[in-house]
Amino acid sequence: MISLESKGNTIYTIAEKKLDKEDYRQLIPFLERKTDFNDHINWYFEMKDVEGAKAIAAWKNLKINIDYNNQLDKIAMVGGKEWQDWLTQLMKPFSNAEIKYFTQQQKERAQNWIED
Repeated sequence: MISLESKGNTIYTIAEKKLDKEDYRQLIPFLERKTDFNDHINWYFEMKDVEGAKAIAAWKNLKINIDYNNQLDKIAMVGGKEWQDWLTQLMKPFSNAEIKYFTQQQKERAQNWIED
């Protein structure tokens, strides 16, 4: 399940449990609409009990489908598992955005960073 909202030039995504094709069908158009109206966006992506293989597949699909890499300024990845930090590090060479990983305990710091 995924929830999406935006505030100014920041996108907030919270992914929980399993992500499926319907989640991606919501996410991709949401991101595309946001980039249509903003030259520079930040993305807060929080993972709550997300299954590892599904999340890795999600980022692979996003990389294929998103052609606005230059519009992403910052990405805050928030999670609580070692593989989530690993995924964040794996994303860095494939994006022009500044990407940082935060634990669930650092959630408030992640929100402040992404909004700054």
